[in-house]
Amino acid sequence: MNARTSKDAARSDNGYFGPGSATWKVYSHSGASLGAVASVLLQALDTGMLNHFDHVSVTSESPEAGQARFQRTGDFIMTCAFGDKAHVDAATEHVDRLHERATWTNPETGDVEVAKWPEWQRWTMYTFVWGSLEGALKFGMKISKADQDKFVKEQQLIAEKLHVPGPHPETKEELDAFIDEGKKTKALNYLGAQAALGVRHPEKGRNPFANWLSRTVLDGILSLLPLWARQIYGVENRTERRLARAQRMTAKFLAIASKNKSLQDLVDAGIDHATAHPYRKVRAKA
Repeated sequence: MNARTSKDAARSDNGYFGPGSATWKVYSHSGASLGAVASVLLQALDTGMLNHFDHVSVTSESPEAGQARFQRTGDFIMTCAFGDKAHVDAATEHVDRLHERATWTNPETGDVEVAKWPEWQRWTMYTFVWGSLEGALKFGMKISKADQDKFVKEQQLIAEKLHVPGPHPETKEELDAFIDEGKKTKALNYLGAQAALGVRHPEKGRNPFANWLSRTVLDGILSLLPLWARQIYGVENRTERRLARAQRMTAKFLAIASKNKSLQDLVDAGIDHATAHPYRKVRAKA
């Protein structure tokens, strides 16, 4: 965890979304975080993007390093949703620079591959948007269809800051259609197959209750994936009935965890996280 210091600039505004936004509603629900895990599983089905990632990043990280990477991704999402404008700008500018530098030269062809490939950018961006919204919806959040569309529309601001090229989904229906199009082009390569093996046969510890709980939450996450993605991952041993039960149980777990907390309490928690653990610190002028 990166701790905020006195040299970091104080919070100066409510960011690019603010009270009443669909973004604050969705990302204040803990189901959005589990939905983000589902989005990573979708991203791993783009074989070209995963192959590029293998060449420009560390794919054989220790569990601790992998967890730290996922934590940084979570900090980025929370900063964009709840951070003030200065911190959102700093976060998106930094990630954009990382993508600019993530290049790889194919030694056989001499071709230079870049991370900022339009199809990869759109798939990465909108699987996160779709997964976060789907996780919040399926795990208990009550939000109108109009607000669902509003959430999708609001995320275009972050997409633009990351220079994600259009076309951009305008509604939840268009976002669903974009994800569904993935069944025509997505697949598993060797790296993806390793991830699939872990999904099909998760490791077990010595605590039976902990094993049951983690297995239930994993099935809850898998229940968010479209059928075509589950078929690619080969989780045919998870029946629709089992996944539906896991989804209900996961929703109950999250409801218990947030019991007696109002929407404002949850929003305040998101603001506190973005303030205490910004993805990038913004230094105050001397």
